[in-house]
Amino acid sequence: MTLSRRRFLQITAAGVAAGPLGCAGTQPLESGPLAAVLEAYIDTLLPADSAPGALQLGVPAQIRNLLRRKRALVPVYRSGLKWLAAQAPQGKGFAELDLAERDALVTRLSEQSDDMLARFFHKSLRHTMMFYYTNPRAWESLGLDAAPQPAGFMDFAQAPRTHG
Repeated sequence: MTLSRRRFLQITAAGVAAGPLGCAGTQPLESGPLAAVLEAYIDTLLPADSAPGALQLGVPAQIRNLLRRKRALVPVYRSGLKWLAAQAPQGKGFAELDLAERDALVTRLSEQSDDMLARFFHKSLRHTMMFYYTNPRAWESLGLDAAPQPAGFMDFAQAPRTHG
């Protein structure tokens, strides 16, 4: 059986139309209840104190941008965020909890043995730290002129100058 050009275009158009529906689990977390959980979770990992927190430096938006580029991470994030939402006390969402309550749930998350949850915790923590500490406003709050170097002063012969 030969495939006509018309039939090929019909099949292709149907596939394109069904594509977004079939990939719903990899759609980035732009809005909705899981977007609020993501923001609260990131705020729990790096809350504001005398320095700006991760929310003030736009880390959630950067993570959403990352998830748009690396769609394979979306199910990992979705799994962890759904777990956090399910752990909130009855009648409250994770985002509605105070910082101490959210911190207790994040501690429980960090102790989970489930592979997907462990992967979510470690990847999301690494992404949060990466986006936070690459922001010059975070460096200023630490009194640094450049990004901190966790493996030493690889870019400098000596430690970066501090303010003041």
